[in-house]
Amino acid sequence: MELLAVTEGCHTWVYAVVGTVVLFVMVLWRMRAPVPKGVPLISTFEPFWGTTRDMKATMIDQKLTTPPLYNLAEFYKNGFKAFGWGHFGGRYGVVVVEPEDVKFLLKDNFNNFVKSKEFIDIFHPLFGSGIFNANGEQWKEQRIVASHMFNRRQLRERMSDVFGTHAQEMVQVLTKGTVNIQTIFYHYTFDCINSIAFNREVNSLKGNAKDCAFQAAFDKLQNEIVTRFYVPWWKIHRYFQSSSQERLIQENLKISAEYMDGVVDSYYDENGAVKEQALLGDQTLTGLFLEYARSESKTYSRAFIRDMILNFVVAGRDTTGSALTSCIEYLCKHPEWQEKLIAEAKACFGGSKQEALTFDDIEDKSPIAEAVFLEALRLHPSVPGNEKVALEKTRFPSGVEVEAGAHVSWVPIATNRYKKVWGEDAEEFNPSRWLGDKAANYDDYMYPTFNAGPRLCLGKNMAILEGKIALLTLFAHYRFAAVPGFVPKVVSSVTWQLENGLEVEAIPL
Repeated sequence: MELLAVTEGCHTWVYAVVGTVVLFVMVLWRMRAPVPKGVPLISTFEPFWGTTRDMKATMIDQKLTTPPLYNLAEFYKNGFKAFGWGHFGGRYGVVVVEPEDVKFLLKDNFNNFVKSKEFIDIFHPLFGSGIFNANGEQWKEQRIVASHMFNRRQLRERMSDVFGTHAQEMVQVLTKGTVNIQTIFYHYTFDCINSIAFNREVNSLKGNAKDCAFQAAFDKLQNEIVTRFYVPWWKIHRYFQSSSQERLIQENLKISAEYMDGVVDSYYDENGAVKEQALLGDQTLTGLFLEYARSESKTYSRAFIRDMILNFVVAGRDTTGSALTSCIEYLCKHPEWQEKLIAEAKACFGGSKQEALTFDDIEDKSPIAEAVFLEALRLHPSVPGNEKVALEKTRFPSGVEVEAGAHVSWVPIATNRYKKVWGEDAEEFNPSRWLGDKAANYDDYMYPTFNAGPRLCLGKNMAILEGKIALLTLFAHYRFAAVPGFVPKVVSSVTWQLENGLEVEAIPL
């Protein structure tokens, strides 16, 4: 017992000494970080803490009904082109909103802005060395290989059939009355991306326990990981497992890793060689990468294949599931657009609404569904904000200057509501702005929902097709109404996600 007491006492002193040293180093680090100049500072900027305490209170401690990044849109209503921020841990940077600045960041000066080491470290448990967490040649190789899958032939011949089939399954699991539509959409998009990208038939729509458990752990993992941005000492917490966030990350990472290791193992035989049936050419993403490795006489580790799959699960499940949830949320507030969708669905299905919609069924015949989908994504972009770090000092077209090492964020949820671009009704849900020739008025830098420039989302057309088929199939069978008293709460996560889902009333037609 005495030995135990001495040991515990030693641990206390070690923690105290380590904590003091770390605090001293971080104070010096914070002092060397220059305060952004020439732009207003976000929120309550304190000389020592910067905006850390305010950002933590906003992002972690409060349960908000609107996402923190949405609050940035309020700043831009005052006519500012950018805002600066500082971080206790030494990070500093600016947030840009002007389309010309977004274009400069994402295209014109693309090579000067990269994923920061901090970003890569924070998201490594989730993205590893996958395309979302990669720079330079590593990113370029993955994009080139994956791009072969996202072509018009695949959309027409394969993807639309998968979307249509799973959309019919989605309708079958819907019941009259109150449903959590976000959960249903996330199961739908998870089943779709597994079929298309990895040649795996999963059954989360039908309630498969293993698939659903993975998705629940995966969501919790994402939710907790983003809090690292506002906790400068998160690596200490990770090492000692001394915070609830880091313990939850490890707990859910274990569940996610076990599930994904089983997926990856299915592509190899008992001798570690790739199974021939895994080599399906451009039919699957895994096939594309494994074929490429064989043609280049290189070997991808199982960890890389796992990372690649997880990156595209986020891209294929979370972003489109989030977008569809936002569609229903806005349509419940605007029932007139539901009636337009119902009429369009009837026209697209023609004879029987029990048959799965195909590419040809909806091509050039679904402007309402597309307009609703794009407008919901304008107001609730699936990835509300993102950031890079400057390699060299540079000046943006608007006059904003940043030093080398500065973090530069672009925030679609603010740019997409910028009245200078979208007019006085920028805050209003108005799908008609996308109908006819009007959509041509907006380029990727006015509407950076799908990113822009060389990193423009590979799956943009796939997501729009999947969204349209899902909406048309749903509105061939149901209309929806808000549940009185239910208030959706946005949770801090990698993508726009509602902590409590979206409960709506499903009303059969």
